[in-house]
Amino acid sequence: MENKILKICERSEGYKYEGPRYRDLGPFSGQEFREEHLLPWLNSLTDKEKGIIDFEGTAVYSPSFLEESFGGAIRKNAKNGEKLSNVSFNNIDPIWKEKVEKYIKLANKSNR
Repeated sequence: MENKILKICERSEGYKYEGPRYRDLGPFSGQEFREEHLLPWLNSLTDKEKGIIDFEGTAVYSPSFLEESFGGAIRKNAKNGEKLSNVSFNNIDPIWKEKVEKYIKLANKSNR
């Protein structure tokens, strides 16, 4: 299986310091990241690829950014829940990784 990596920090200089939840609250929002980077990347994953989201170089993790990015992806399309449940998260503090996984589980649960 081949790895397909989404490097958050390389999407734009701004994602080194993640922004607010929604676009109208400021730049580099979770909504913007989800719509412009995460969803296209998820949609491009094939069955032969293992998805890896790499947080290397990201200095700040905002709970609202993470929830809107990952939980929001599932709320927009339930099929994203299965894809995100199979994605690995690299170079992220275990506490934040646990939070991301919690946001994914909660969105999956509420989207059934």
